[in-house]
Amino acid sequence: MPKRKSPEGNALLAAGMTADAAIAAILTTGQAELVTAVRAALDRPRPDTVHALRMALQRLGAGLELCAGFAAEAPFETARRDARALSDGLGEARNWDIFISETLARRIEELAGTADIAALTEGAAAARHESYRRTGDLLAGPLPQKALLGVALLLSQTPWREADGRMPKRLAARIDGRARREIARADRRLRGSGKRLSRLSDEERREVDRAVRQFAHALECLAPLWPRSARLKRYRDRVLGLRAELDELAVMATTQRLLEHVAADDFSPGVQRAAGAMTGWAARDKIDRLAALDARWRDFRNAKRFW
Repeated sequence: MPKRKSPEGNALLAAGMTADAAIAAILTTGQAELVTAVRAALDRPRPDTVHALRMALQRLGAGLELCAGFAAEAPFETARRDARALSDGLGEARNWDIFISETLARRIEELAGTADIAALTEGAAAARHESYRRTGDLLAGPLPQKALLGVALLLSQTPWREADGRMPKRLAARIDGRARREIARADRRLRGSGKRLSRLSDEERREVDRAVRQFAHALECLAPLWPRSARLKRYRDRVLGLRAELDELAVMATTQRLLEHVAADDFSPGVQRAAGAMTGWAARDKIDRLAALDARWRDFRNAKRFW
């Protein structure tokens, strides 16, 4: 998979600011990124803009969960649920993009003379075209605007404050201690869910993958609270390494499902042979990836806490 560029966190956050100010900063940054990503995807629904929108939605979801932890209230749940629903709705198009441009592309030389990857690619392209038709319908529907409106209403109505607009002590407190507690809580939860990670089912591992992804986004968001911290960088690198292995295994599970989809639609010998060859390679790769996952998990488990 392509290397990710990690953002430098929420530039509006700073050590010593109040929880109230941090919530407003997280929402402001998330809203700006989401507006830009939605506009780009509506204008040009293609692989890069769809991927950018999904990343914006996932970062927003992680930010909303942090806001809920800072406020000890639940006015953020509807917006978080809408962001996740839109991100999940875009997932199928993204899966086909990865399948064609990455998974199949890197198998062409390996399977030359054994299987006709071109035939498999042709069938996958038709499925991707249909997934983008549904993506266009989703983007033209109410969900993107609902997600945008949800964040806008949070910023305009500030429902995490008292009904009369007053700020409770919890919100007036410095963000530093609250951020440490939120990270520590997420760290404990992840360490608990990651036991026997390589022996989990694909679906169970996918849930851990989602949790790791959200944790990585939260760390990126809060990074400015620990400026120039080498310990934070080392810890975050361990989390990102774990995330990369989990992502690869998630891609493998999705690849199998997409291969079955293409093979069910095209019974030609070329497609069936190519699908079988791809399945064999995926099974071999999964063994290697599970071994690598165990190593990444040990790296994370042994990471020194920076907070």
